[in-house]
Amino acid sequence: MRAWLLVGGILAGLGSAPLRAETIPVAGIYAAGTDAPSRARSIAIAGFAGRGGERLAFAIDTALRGAVIEGRPWFDLTFAEPPRGSTYTYDRDADPAAYRGGADAVMRGIADVEWRDTDSGTKEVEECVTRDDRGKCSEKKKINVPCRARNVTLRPELRLVSREGELLYAKGDVLTTSRRFCKDEDGSPSVDSMVEELARGFANAVRRDLAPEFRDEEIRVLESRDGVTKPDQAIFRTALRLTKTDVSEACAVFGDLRANNPSSVSILFNISLCMERLGELEAATQLYDEALAISPRKAEPREGLARIASRLRAKAQRQLHEDALSR
Repeated sequence: MRAWLLVGGILAGLGSAPLRAETIPVAGIYAAGTDAPSRARSIAIAGFAGRGGERLAFAIDTALRGAVIEGRPWFDLTFAEPPRGSTYTYDRDADPAAYRGGADAVMRGIADVEWRDTDSGTKEVEECVTRDDRGKCSEKKKINVPCRARNVTLRPELRLVSREGELLYAKGDVLTTSRRFCKDEDGSPSVDSMVEELARGFANAVRRDLAPEFRDEEIRVLESRDGVTKPDQAIFRTALRLTKTDVSEACAVFGDLRANNPSSVSILFNISLCMERLGELEAATQLYDEALAISPRKAEPREGLARIASRLRAKAQRQLHEDALSR
């Protein structure tokens, strides 16, 4: 077997090679949380009402502009002029300028803000009680100063509506954050900065819902030798070490080991990772299923199948996106 020939050279070379964890890199494009928004290539952001509305609109614009797949922005984004008046609706006719500008969909929303300060106990600090003739503190004592907590709540809601009036996406939430401040400190937390933090978190969740994302992950291999024959265990350990220096060679060794060790979940899983790495998703799926047939409760093969399902869903979303471009 070719793997035996590798053992001596690999062990000799590990001392000088840069080491990585015992993982296999898996990179791919994973699905957005929802499918329908992929039918829109361009979005006009318009009319975000409420005290936190403008901040939320800018946060969503920033998050969506960061959605770049294979060097190309997923959405073309514009800001439309907010509708006049105080009536808050999701009627597509409320944003005629946005649609006339050619946008496939218009996003509107509201972000109400509430905040209040509450008692938050005390904090022990040292206070100078006596100074010498040069102004230097010569005696200190410990005192307790009162503290307050500033609590900010953001209630964002948004709708994404297509040119044809179809509701493509809707999301709402209630988000809170709190900052403690005490009497000995200069100033108090900025409500606007706290709203900005909450808006940014919500906007990032919207980005994950609306656009696929590229991920490059290091997935840890399985190291258990259960199901590996005694003569092959040294080779298996060598393959594990190889993942730190030469992933392709490690995958070749795992492949060599499969025939004599058909019941090893570790070998099946590790080969599956190798298939994922190469984008051979059908083969990886089959091997993950074989691993689960042997060990139905094993989490790692299930996670692998979930990654593959997301990549296949992302492929369908990308096709929807391309179809929207050709319309």
